[in-house]
Amino acid sequence: MLLNAAKKIGVVVATVAGAIVFAASPASAAQQCTDLRGPEGGTLPLCKSWVWDGNDYDGRWWTDGPSSLPSHTYLQRSEDGSVRNSSFSGSYSDVSKIAFRLCDSLSGRCSSWW
Repeated sequence: MLLNAAKKIGVVVATVAGAIVFAASPASAAQQCTDLRGPEGGTLPLCKSWVWDGNDYDGRWWTDGPSSLPSHTYLQRSEDGSVRNSSFSGSYSDVSKIAFRLCDSLSGRCSSWW
């Protein structure tokens, strides 16, 4: 009976220790891709990844294939509400919310945020 109780305690201790190690492991990166549609036609296959670092996100973005956008279309990104023109690939750190959209320099129109 005592040996059986010791085995059960050992299993519980191992399970709790495993859960603690799992909880302390760094988060794995998440990734999402879409075809962004330009406001004047065409598409841009864009991907973004992010990882939670404990208080905000770090990540990157990149194109995932050829674009069919008109030459006067450009990418914008919003990092925590601060909008800036963007290259078609890059990285970010210490951001709570990131979003992308396409804009057209001739019409002045932009697509929805993604």
